[in-house]
Order: sequence, then structure tokens, then C-alpha cells
Amino acid sequence: MGVTHVLNAAHGTAYSHGGQDFYGATIDYYGVPAHDLPSFDISQFFFSAAQFIHNALNTPGDSFFTKLRKMPECVRERSTMPHTRDSSSPTSSAGSRAAYETPALSDLQRLFWFRGGSDNHVDQVWPNIYLGDAWAARSKTTLQSLNITHILNAADGPYSINTGAKYYKDLQIEYYGVEAFDDPSFDLSIFFYDAANFIGKALNTSGGKVFVHCAMGVSRSASLVLAFLMIHENMTLVDALKTVSAHRDICPNSGFLSQLRDLDIKLNEERKGTRECATKEL
Repeated sequence: MGVTHVLNAAHGTAYSHGGQDFYGATIDYYGVPAHDLPSFDISQFFFSAAQFIHNALNTPGDSFFTKLRKMPECVRERSTMPHTRDSSSPTSSAGSRAAYETPALSDLQRLFWFRGGSDNHVDQVWPNIYLGDAWAARSKTTLQSLNITHILNAADGPYSINTGAKYYKDLQIEYYGVEAFDDPSFDLSIFFYDAANFIGKALNTSGGKVFVHCAMGVSRSASLVLAFLMIHENMTLVDALKTVSAHRDICPNSGFLSQLRDLDIKLNEERKGTRECATKEL
């Protein structure tokens, strides 16, 4: 058949255990973690799936194969948007930090329209923090070449990226698994602080380098890296999004982004309270 692209509309479910690592480097893979339930909103993937198919068909000599599977909830309208940011994009500079207010969900989603990162198997998105996919997680050669010392698997579990600490026992890697599902209804926020503390501990270890991954490195794992930057690096959500997106194309699903937005509101209120106390003491 000469297939070069695969769209899996049941990615990460109990019925599908494929992925980029299953097909190898010769196949361009896109997974959509959809469930065949009347209540499941598959419309959120229409544009991104259409864009992937369109790109495949416009690649010279390429053949495309769609499997009954699913891909990450990033509506890739951004592929058709300009590659520059406009003045209406939410900002959070140092000078405006005191007046910062968490943007609306729709404004945060607009930040993903302006692509500036990459879609490699793994990218360094912050000093000694690497964000990537399942292929990189299973490539011990890649992990060794990057001198990875810690791994945070945001798609842990028997029906996802079931590596676990035993898989890395010959690499002297400290492992932490989060059994999360890339579904807007999943509460990822319960892992924000534990994951952030694990990353922070890794970075404070001599020579520490942490690899954070899920299936594709765009939603679950990206959300946990964003939470780390907000909790431990005192970044606003806007700054964290821009920081990571500058190095890797990410797109947390709408539910995760909403949970990060709630975290941003909470942390922003705490910063305001700290500033008010400092002002009263002057």
C-alpha cells in the first residue's frame, strides 16, 4: 500500500496499543484518544485531523491510512495561522506582573495558533527539562545520549505507556508514573504539585535531567511541565505557555488548560496577597 501516514482514532485506549514507536521512523503517526461513546465530543478533533490528512495528501508520493483511533485534543487551526505573534496575544511581562489577570480560556487557546517550537520525539523546553513522546520514552539509547536521570511518565498504566521503573532498571533512572488519560473530563490537577515537586527534586540533584512524557508529548506531559513552571518558577500561565511553546509545539486539552487556568488564578491571588503584606510593612 505504500502507506506513509497513520491517523489512529483510538489512540491510547484499551483497544489500541500502537503508536509512533510501533510504526517506526518511516511512518508519520497522529493519535487521537477518542472513545466510541455517544457522549464523547469528537468534534474537538475535526480540524486537527483534517489538517493532518490534508498535510499527508499534499506530501509528494505519500499515501494515507486512517485507523479507528484518536489524536491529541489540539485543534490545529494554528497550522494555518501566521508564525508571528500579534499585539492582541495575552502577555505577562515583568512590568505588567502586578496588574496581571488570568486570561479567558479562549484567549489562552489562541496562544497555540502561533507555532514556534518543534514536533520532535523529544525537546528541551527548560534547562534540564525534556518533553517528549512514547517513542523517546522507550528509546534507551536516546535517554542515555541525553544523560536523563529522572523520568515522569504522565501516561502510566497498563493501557497506556506501560514502561514503569523496571523498564529502566539498567539505566539508574528515578521513575515517577502518573496514570492520567488525555480526556478533558480527567482531573489532572490532583497531580500538579506532586509532579512539580518530582521535577524540582530532579533539577536539584547533581547532574539531574528529567524527561517528562506521555504518548505524544503535547497534552498530559506538557500540562505537568507547565504546572511545574508556575509552582516552582513563579511563572504565570501565559509565561509558562510561551516558554514551553517556544521549544515544542504543545496543546493541553481544554480540560487540562482550564485546570491550569484555575491554578494560575490561585497562584496569582497568593502573589497579590504577598505583595499587599510587603506594602503594609513598608
